[in-house]
Amino acid sequence: MRPLVGIVSNFEVDKKGYFCLENYVRAIEQSGALPIILPYVSEGDVGQLLDTLSGIVLTGGGDFPTEFYGADPHPTVQRMIPERDRFEFALARAAFERPVPVLGICRGMQILNVVAGGTIYPHTRDALPEVGDHRDGTPLEQTVHGINIEPNTYLSRLVESPNLSFRVNSSHHQAIDRLAPGFVVSARADDGIVEAIEAPDRPFVIGVQWHPEAMFESEPACRSLIQNFAKACGVK
Repeated sequence: MRPLVGIVSNFEVDKKGYFCLENYVRAIEQSGALPIILPYVSEGDVGQLLDTLSGIVLTGGGDFPTEFYGADPHPTVQRMIPERDRFEFALARAAFERPVPVLGICRGMQILNVVAGGTIYPHTRDALPEVGDHRDGTPLEQTVHGINIEPNTYLSRLVESPNLSFRVNSSHHQAIDRLAPGFVVSARADDGIVEAIEAPDRPFVIGVQWHPEAMFESEPACRSLIQNFAKACGVK
């Protein structure tokens, strides 16, 4: 039996339909786990849902309200889906209460940080005008900037590469501001923006700001990261 890995869905408001980009599903499937696309259930059912899963992927998507991390509203904070926010934050909180492996991608990394007590910049270039544009419209199949993984971190072992610097895709206008207690920074972009965080005292709780699922075929380090996540979920 392959372990079940839950992938948080996105939502098309006009059609009232859940959807998930194929790259997430294929990366988990090709890593040996069985992907399950998660709709938004009530907060009271999140625990029962987690009981059926061996791991969860918090996926990319739109923004969530600035009030979640104590910041003022900002005009660039858009594409919010309240049903998704309620479900995904409840899911992340419940996951912290048990040893289920969690991989947070882009928005998912920011959720991990906020749920654990950290903050993000509502719009990074307002706070840090010297940094590069991390959402310039480049397709996720193409790289935008370099990252540097911190040596001696869990992530540095998971990517299974002697080269801890490589180029990644990028599609975000927000970034980690104050790091949550219990987390460490495990990678930064060339301009200093936090690109990965991890919780050293947890079996597998890692967030990355780029999209490794879109580079699963092209970048060995991204493939190793997702394959090792699947192993943490129980893939033999």
